[in-house]
Amino acid sequence: MRQRVAFIECGCNIYWQNFIIFERFLYQRTLSHGIQCRKTVQIQYTYNIDINKKMNNQIMKSFLIKELNLNKDENIKITAIGGITNKNYLILTKKMKLVLRVPGVATENFINRHNEKNNSELVFKMGINPETIYFDTISGIKITQYIPDSETFSPGLVRKKNNIENISLCFRQLHQSNIKFCNEFNAFSEYKKYQHILNLKHDHDGIYHNKMLVEFFYKTEKILDRLNKDRCPCHNDLVAENIVKSGDKIYLIDWEYSGMNDPMWDLAPHFLECQFNSEEEQIFLTYYFERNIPKESKQKILLFKFMQYVLWPLWAKVKEQYDDNFEKYDINRFKNAYQFMRQYQEQYEK
Repeated sequence: MRQRVAFIECGCNIYWQNFIIFERFLYQRTLSHGIQCRKTVQIQYTYNIDINKKMNNQIMKSFLIKELNLNKDENIKITAIGGITNKNYLILTKKMKLVLRVPGVATENFINRHNEKNNSELVFKMGINPETIYFDTISGIKITQYIPDSETFSPGLVRKKNNIENISLCFRQLHQSNIKFCNEFNAFSEYKKYQHILNLKHDHDGIYHNKMLVEFFYKTEKILDRLNKDRCPCHNDLVAENIVKSGDKIYLIDWEYSGMNDPMWDLAPHFLECQFNSEEEQIFLTYYFERNIPKESKQKILLFKFMQYVLWPLWAKVKEQYDDNFEKYDINRFKNAYQFMRQYQEQYEK
């Protein structure tokens, strides 16, 4: 929960109860440790905070000591380990190895943290998600167990044949499980939400209001109604970076967009973002469906590829409104929606 706050320059410690700062982020939390401020800073949705690395680590250590019930003299090592939307840190203590997730700017506009927390706990019980040690649904700050001997996938690694098999089986395990997520992921509702935010921001960039693409986007809803409707637990953001390997075990991480959905929605972005060619897609589907590939599955995947290339660039456009440092989404992804639309029309509407 971001609010405007003034830090007043002073030479003494300032005790504050409702906020904790991680780098450029401000969250409502309780912090009992004093922090010495260097200068007056105003914090808004878009802001710059002049806090050096030492102070940033001091704040995080104070938070970890409090929430993990550590000794105040505990030796805590904090190392940034990257992240696209969020910031992630490896936390090492004498007895623990953890990962701290700090949500990105304005992610509360996109993500329901209660749903994420609930769904993450369910898939942990399945054994495909690391254990959550701490989750604050107000701020979105999360601490999970570190996956031992882990390797985060890249698109190239994902496409290796042995990995295709293991990953496809993990996806199938999720989709065929009997767990019920507490929410549904609806791409059409998400599109309307992002478009509404852009309208409030008076962003009327024409490419995001292209009549032809928008009309076909909504037409896909009627097409999908005619196809077999499947609803199962889905991750909904299966890019390579959200898939982790430990030995022969596959884990899926970052369940921010999870919800009940058509399982082919999970496969479509996985193929896109990991740059599968048609042969690699066929291999994946053969493993996933145990050779019995339903004829409508490829039709759905093609539709969902189109929808992904309309929806996620819009999401990125919204992110840019709140975060000046957010890397601009490749506009070619949006333009590629034309190609998938034409491909679908040629294959299925003639």
